[in-house]
Amino acid sequence: MIRLRIAAFPPVLFSALGLAASPVPAPETPVPETRSYGTATETVLTVGAFAFVPLESATTFAGDGFDGRYATGGSGCFEASAFLPAGAKIDYLELKACDTSASGAVQATLYVCQGASCSTPCSISTGVSQTPGCFTFASGTCGVTVNNFGNEYTVQVCTTAFDFTTGFEAVRIFYFLQVSPSPGSATFADVPTNYPYFRAIEALAKSGITGGCGGGNFCPGQYVSRGEMAKFLANALGLHWQ
Repeated sequence: MIRLRIAAFPPVLFSALGLAASPVPAPETPVPETRSYGTATETVLTVGAFAFVPLESATTFAGDGFDGRYATGGSGCFEASAFLPAGAKIDYLELKACDTSASGAVQATLYVCQGASCSTPCSISTGVSQTPGCFTFASGTCGVTVNNFGNEYTVQVCTTAFDFTTGFEAVRIFYFLQVSPSPGSATFADVPTNYPYFRAIEALAKSGITGGCGGGNFCPGQYVSRGEMAKFLANALGLHWQ
């Protein structure tokens, strides 16, 4: 039987499951794939141009696979919902767009709305007087932690030349998964708030992954059996095999 020390176990498990804090790479770090776990690698949500709908009924549009989507009339603005995991920290936006207009531009903006009140923590523009061509443009840091219970997250893109000279293909939202902040009080009698793995163990408990070893304790120094490991992983991943 394989046994592990529980005190050494949490950092490995949490990094694999997106439950542990770890160093954050710079925004320019390449992202090889979209992930739904882990805190060490940045995750990306790509919202394609054809997921966007006109913000107003008067807006008309056109586009194809080469030019993407662009407005031909009306306000010239489009909007799409951004479905992001709760607790994730939005790092920055990327806009994949073409701007060959001397008087038009393409702009993408992240909207965080609570009812009728909205904030715009970050945005990108290709520039009104510039004609940079077809590139991927990056915003500054957004620095927003997702709260799906209280807020709605959308991306708005506006094109202002009203022809194919200002079109967009996609907006990418880069974010990091995070562990919840440490609570003010301890769940388990043998894991005080100053315990080295307090935050990680509380994340397991609050997520329903573990109920401890009984008697109000977690037994952080106790060995973990293969059966207990199976329960931890099945609960953490929500495994459903039927």
